[in-house]
Amino acid sequence: MQFKRITVLMLILFVLLDIFLFNWWQAGRVAPIQVADANANIILEMKKQNIKLPSFSTTIKYKSYLAAQHAKKSEITRLPSDLATTTAGDAEELVGEFRTAKGLKPRDGEPTSLSSNVIAYDAGYRYNPILTANKTNGDKVYSQVVNGLPVMAEPGTMVFHYDKNGKPTNVVKRQLINSQKLRDDRPLISEEEAIVALYRYNELDSGDRLSEGYLYYDKILTVNGYDIYLPVWAFEAHSGRDKYILKINAFTGDNLSV
Repeated sequence: MQFKRITVLMLILFVLLDIFLFNWWQAGRVAPIQVADANANIILEMKKQNIKLPSFSTTIKYKSYLAAQHAKKSEITRLPSDLATTTAGDAEELVGEFRTAKGLKPRDGEPTSLSSNVIAYDAGYRYNPILTANKTNGDKVYSQVVNGLPVMAEPGTMVFHYDKNGKPTNVVKRQLINSQKLRDDRPLISEEEAIVALYRYNELDSGDRLSEGYLYYDKILTVNGYDIYLPVWAFEAHSGRDKYILKINAFTGDNLSV
């Protein structure tokens, strides 16, 4: 009988502890409707200042930190055979020249031409509008997709170069290998919250124009031979004739813009 009483008492204490912890957490939590109202007010203020904003999302996504290594030249997945792969470049990249650009005919059974989209998509890379827009020479940048997100950092990119007629001449491929998630997925801030953070950090001024936001993995540090990546919101901003990349930590909302 005494044991049953102790068991019941423990259960009661456990329930009371749960109620206390919930109330303590709830007391320190800002109501979602308050956050939404605050964001809406800031967005309205931005529009009054003639800051041109994209159609943004308020959806919450989940991602984790990521660790990965740079592939050496010998570890990078080979380029298509109708590109004449060269040994130019550093120890962590492959450079492929388009046979057509060198005046060579495709080999028997090979396609007459391959577009940058086909080459990149087949290799698991996706077009990166932010990095491409930041180029001034017509290059196109594609980012390797790792754990469901494209990589912003150079070691995970393919860059296509073009001649004056807009025909591809060569491609430089870099690749990340041995990638692994660090910890469980966590909620990210929304695109709207990232835009609000940029304004709070004074990254946007009257008359500026902001592109659509894109989620990427970007490098933050290197530990024991592995680069550590975190999710970031990246935007292209225009201020007069100047354009630049703005980045926000998608976990914390901290400003990562250079």
